[in-house]
Amino acid sequence: MEKLKPVSRNMLSKWSSSEDSLVRVFRNSSWLFSAKGVGAILSIFYLAILTRTLGVAGFGEFMVIVGAIQVLTAVLKLQTWQAVVQYGVPYLLAGQHQAFRKLSAQNFWIEFLGGLAACGALWLMLPYGASQFGWSNTTEQAIMGYGVIVFLSVRSTPTGILRAQDRFGGNAFGDAIIPIVRFAGALVLFVTAPSMTGFLIVWGLSEFVSFVVMWLMVWQHHDSVHPLRDDAAITIVPPSRQEFVAFLLFTNLAYLVSVIRERLVVVIVGFFVGPSAAGLFRLADQIANSLNRLAEVFARPLFAELSRLFAIGQSRESRALFWRSLRVSAISGGVLFIGLLLLGKNIIALISGPEYLAAYPILLLLGAATIISLAGLGLEPLLQAAGRARNALIARVAGLIALGLLLAVFLPTFGTIGAAWVMLISAILTSIILFVSSRAAIREPQHRKPDPRIA
Repeated sequence: MEKLKPVSRNMLSKWSSSEDSLVRVFRNSSWLFSAKGVGAILSIFYLAILTRTLGVAGFGEFMVIVGAIQVLTAVLKLQTWQAVVQYGVPYLLAGQHQAFRKLSAQNFWIEFLGGLAACGALWLMLPYGASQFGWSNTTEQAIMGYGVIVFLSVRSTPTGILRAQDRFGGNAFGDAIIPIVRFAGALVLFVTAPSMTGFLIVWGLSEFVSFVVMWLMVWQHHDSVHPLRDDAAITIVPPSRQEFVAFLLFTNLAYLVSVIRERLVVVIVGFFVGPSAAGLFRLADQIANSLNRLAEVFARPLFAELSRLFAIGQSRESRALFWRSLRVSAISGGVLFIGLLLLGKNIIALISGPEYLAAYPILLLLGAATIISLAGLGLEPLLQAAGRARNALIARVAGLIALGLLLAVFLPTFGTIGAAWVMLISAILTSIILFVSSRAAIREPQHRKPDPRIA
């Protein structure tokens, strides 16, 4: 046993200090996975409280509200973390911390002003939702309060700052706060008086606490410097306004498409089929979405690492990293689907009770859709890091168009199971287009600018 201890210490030392690209991705992923792991465990409990106290229809109605807020957020409140990473990493590599802070401040105001616009949109649209579902004035006020907190909590910019500085631990802590607050709040409601208004208050509080914690993590350490190769000399040319706006636009449209695909379908099912159908669909989607969270845990550090490799001109290493990550994600996806096939019914019954078992076939289809996306999760980060965000957007938009057209055909005839089939077909189409679009970047990645990044 004594001989094993130095070996273990040596392995841990290599893990923590290795500059191998895939090890760096896994190391940063481990921080995010710890947060997502906490969230996954706690979400089982608060999802059980939600489904059992609100009932199928009430749970569906609650998820329609949450989904609508998230769609509005994606439409009007721009996600800035990718822009902070894309253009901030070269500044940090060159030690230009003042320029990095200026970039971060610019992205803060972009995100905040988008949040203000989303508040106005919700205020205008809320009466239509209230008339559709018969919400009381108290519920309307709770929805408005929840929306304002979500919209004005600037969380994407600090996320980008922490990821650009390779501080995924702080990012993970900020993310972990949300499920912790939701679990604690749901538990309090369970032993007192559970209601939709109460759950909306708890959900809003979780967003606000995470927002505060995230900025505290940013201010805890002002600057972090990325290691440079000894032979690397980097000259930074700030992005032009056109380049910056184009990147922000393309990455946000791609994000919008993914949110619409994930959340708007639940809202559509709720409006056109009914709250009970939306409840079953959302429960299946929530469980399948836990797999998607695993994909995000890996994809976000992968994007940051690819951005670093492109910034220092290591195109061969970026190609090798992509192929290695593709193999890992494909194998993981297969294992996860087998687990879902064998344990899906038991998971549903354990979390929500036998009245929700009708969600099992929906769960299999949505799980398959998520795992197909998981198998190709490196494609979109590769395109974005290589300056081909437009290609990623085209793939997402094509998948969304197919989703909308097929929903119009399948939803009226087949209901929720038809919507699940549409999600699967859309995922397959999107992955195919992403792979075709990525061929040029895989063969010979290009830098974000032809020459000025590397001197």
